[in-house]
Amino acid sequence: MLSSRATANLNLIQSMKKIIISILCLCGAFALSTQLSAQENIWDREQLSGDWGGKRSAWATQGYQFSFTYDVEVFRNASGGTSKGTVIDGLGYGALDIDLEKVVGWSRADFRISTLWTHGASPTGKHVGDEMTVSNMDAYDGLRLYEVWIDKTVGKNSVRFGNLLADEEFGGTEYGGVFFNAAFGQPAFWSANTLNTGPAFNVTALGFRYRRNFTDAWYAQAAVYDGDTFDSASGDVTINQHGTHFELGNGQGWTSLYEIGRNGFNTDDGTGLPGWYRVGAWHHSASFSKHDGTNGEGNWGLYGIADKMLWREEGEGDQGLGSFVRFGTGQRDRSRFHWVLDTGLSYTGLLPGRDEDVAGLGFVYAKHAGDITDAVKSHEAVIEATYRIQLTPAIYLQPDIQWINRPSGDNTTSDALVFGLRAGFNF
Repeated sequence: MLSSRATANLNLIQSMKKIIISILCLCGAFALSTQLSAQENIWDREQLSGDWGGKRSAWATQGYQFSFTYDVEVFRNASGGTSKGTVIDGLGYGALDIDLEKVVGWSRADFRISTLWTHGASPTGKHVGDEMTVSNMDAYDGLRLYEVWIDKTVGKNSVRFGNLLADEEFGGTEYGGVFFNAAFGQPAFWSANTLNTGPAFNVTALGFRYRRNFTDAWYAQAAVYDGDTFDSASGDVTINQHGTHFELGNGQGWTSLYEIGRNGFNTDDGTGLPGWYRVGAWHHSASFSKHDGTNGEGNWGLYGIADKMLWREEGEGDQGLGSFVRFGTGQRDRSRFHWVLDTGLSYTGLLPGRDEDVAGLGFVYAKHAGDITDAVKSHEAVIEATYRIQLTPAIYLQPDIQWINRPSGDNTTSDALVFGLRAGFNF
């Protein structure tokens, strides 16, 4: 029988094998694309696979847009958490977007179908033990069907229906996307307080979204989704592991989001200091266990978000300093987190000659509900510093460091110090 250390080493070796195989496959595709597009400088390409002998551009003109990306990362928990150690994981994404007006004559209508390939170990599950999740790529292994939807616009009204991601349209931030910790993406005041994290990376849900654009900046939107993306109240990921298990009802309820805002980035002329401000609410209709041992029908919360460009380099478009702040709540008597605050700064083009690089410094504080009965009556907090290096239009490299205070709110677990490095490729 293998020792725990030998088992850990074996798992790491297996993960490294997967990464090596992936890289070899990508290198093969890259070599093929070089032969197909030898006349183009590979360092200037928006996509590493090139134009596919002109076919990619021709298909795009006809209304078919292909997207392929692959990201790989390594994390090292240097101290604290549940154990020291290193993990590697990867994420592949592929999508086909179809302009239905060009293809079938249906005006202002679009279709998307996409897939995810996730593999590798979880830094949170293996070594850190935090609740907000060290990596926003953290997911159980598998190849799965992802988004499948149709979006139709009539006048100032837009509807989208199909297999949807709520975090793509609700509650996000303009300047929080550079960070690795998942709490900067789908907000923890929603993901931790709903059923099985809700319809967000890496599991979509059947749903319907309506949006009204009053002006180019002002909008209001609402959406309703299947209440359990896992189709398992106990959180069994294998039931819907490949994204092809569709079940409505069966006691899992439904979840909905509502948001109104003004997005000044939509009307930005490249000279001012735009901002994006919105308020919203989330709700889940299922029965939730309350901290006093009884059950309560539904859970809900409110949120507010502000993104603001603070300083713009003269005549440099998006280059400059931006900030964001986001605050949200859940019902105290049945939520894991009573309230969550995250905020940060992001600077594009901080260093001379590095106009596309992005530096970020972020902070998250998640307050546990004070009457949780499992002795976790504190908080979890994260400080993250990161720098995204845009090596070419299609390749980036990003070092990252996170300090995690009280993982899972347990003051008996030492604060974790985690170092990460991610590389991304656009094909």
